[in-house]
Parts: sequence; structure tokens; C-alpha cells
Amino acid sequence: MKYDVMTIGDALEDVFVSPDLDLKHEKSFGSGKGICFELGEKINLESAEQRVGGSACNVAVGLSRLGLKSSLATTLGKDIPAKLILDTLKDEEVGDEFVQKSIDAKTGFSVIFLIEGERTIFVHHGSRKIEVPKELKTEWLFAGPLPEESEEIERQIVAQISEQNIKFAWNPGSCQLAKGANHYKNLLRLTNILFLNRDEAVDFLNCAIKPSWEQALKRLHEFGPKIVVITDGREGAKAYDGHEIFSVNAEKNVKVVDSTGAGDAFATAFLAKIIDEPENIELALKWGIKNGTSVIKKVGAQPGLLKKSQITN
Repeated sequence: MKYDVMTIGDALEDVFVSPDLDLKHEKSFGSGKGICFELGEKINLESAEQRVGGSACNVAVGLSRLGLKSSLATTLGKDIPAKLILDTLKDEEVGDEFVQKSIDAKTGFSVIFLIEGERTIFVHHGSRKIEVPKELKTEWLFAGPLPEESEEIERQIVAQISEQNIKFAWNPGSCQLAKGANHYKNLLRLTNILFLNRDEAVDFLNCAIKPSWEQALKRLHEFGPKIVVITDGREGAKAYDGHEIFSVNAEKNVKVVDSTGAGDAFATAFLAKIIDEPENIELALKWGIKNGTSVIKKVGAQPGLLKKSQITN
């Protein structure tokens, strides 16, 4: 089967818990907010919910809901979390022929604390040994965050998208951001869409002084991506195609239940619209904002992902 988009990266089991703890506002915390508990203490959970997550998995599911043929390339163990993920892919009509299952691997999982609309994530990535299929059978490849030792994966991606003339969308993870944009010149030259949030853009550029929106967009575009997209939560999102900066505000007065997966939801809808209508960057931004806003109203990265009929209303 020929897919519209193949995604490559993580698929995880997410366990969301709401511990009976108070949010503390203190200057000793970098963000000014934190939680504390005594070691050895038994803490009641007000709620606990099990979900499927992981950036690549979220995007593959979101694209399928928007009517595109999507598949996922990842590595899972032969364990209970893997079954949950595979069942979800089947239910969401996401291709799983490139999902590797190994008895020596362990499926990744995360435990996410939800307290007063804030989240803290404990994550174990499990096996992150991912191989890029030799024949991608797709028009687009989307790469989410990759493991720290990802040079071979990146080399394979560069070779495959060059040889097979495949369009590439990329949301670098923390390991890639730490290496900086200069490290990824070859990959960035082949990137059609680069997705980052505002803090990630600063880290990727390795800036001593935080650049303005315009400076960040233009400096990232100089590395080669055809479209650079930067999101900034309540400030909305902007995109630059080398000619014009497009800007869309965030929706106002939205009650945030859980922000997990908001960036993935945004990237999903933006990419879907660009595939459908390559020149309509402004509408793609609006689609991204609408999908991301829907996701943060529910617990988990996937329950709030919209269908095409919902996003176009």
C-alpha cells in the first residue's frame, strides 16, 4: 500500500494520574510552581487513566482521523503496553507493517502527573532502536523526537527521502535540539516543514539572547526548510516560507485539562492541510490551532484529535 504519510519515532503507553497534592508557588522552583512530597509517603490518586501516546503515534492517529492514509514505524516489545498500542493502531486504521516487535525490546511508557492544569512527565522510552524501512511507500515522512544515538537513523532518512523524492516534516526532540541546527544541515536542507515551539527554536539555534519571532523564523529558514513553523501556546503560532510570515492567534478562554500532545495535534492538522492545499499556510495554521485546542480539553494526546468534518466546521 502507498501511504500519504509515514511517521517514525516513539509509541508509548501513557498513564495519567492526579495525585492528592497541592501546587506550591515558590521562587525556589524555576517555573515558580512545584509539588513536594515526603519520601516514603503514601499518596492517594484522585484519578488514573491509561492512554496511548508518543509523538509519532499521535501524529499517525491524527492524520488517519483527518482522512489520510498513515502508517507508523517504531519498535515495540512483546508486552502488554505493545498490545494496547497495536490495538489502537488497528482501531484507528493506521498501518502497522513497519512496527517492529522484539522479545528483547521493552515498550516505552510514561507516568504523567496532572495537578491544576499543570503536568509533570516521568518517561521511560524503552527500546528506541528504530530502523527506517528501505522502501518507504509514502508521499511524506514525518519524524518525531528520535533517540540520543540517532545518527544512523538520520543518515537513513537523508538517503531515503533523497533517493525516493519523499517530502519530509520534522519535529526534533530534546536530543536533537541539544546538538543544534548546525549539526543537521544536510537534513534541514531536505526538510519541507520544520515544527518547533518557541523554547525549542531558541535551543535549536543555540541563542545566547532569545530572538524575536521574526528572527527565529528567518534564521531557521536559512538552514533550508521550505516552511518553518513555531508555536507558543497561548500566543498562537507563526510560519515562514521565505517570502511571508503568517500568524494566527490562539483561541481565548480555553480551560486546559491536559496539554500533553498539543504540539503533535497542531503538527498533524497543519501537515494535513498543507498536503491538501500546499499554498494555504494561513489556513494550515488555523487547522493546527483548532486541533491543538481540542486536544488540551481532554486527558491524553489522542482523545481530542479531530476528524476532518469537525475541523472544517
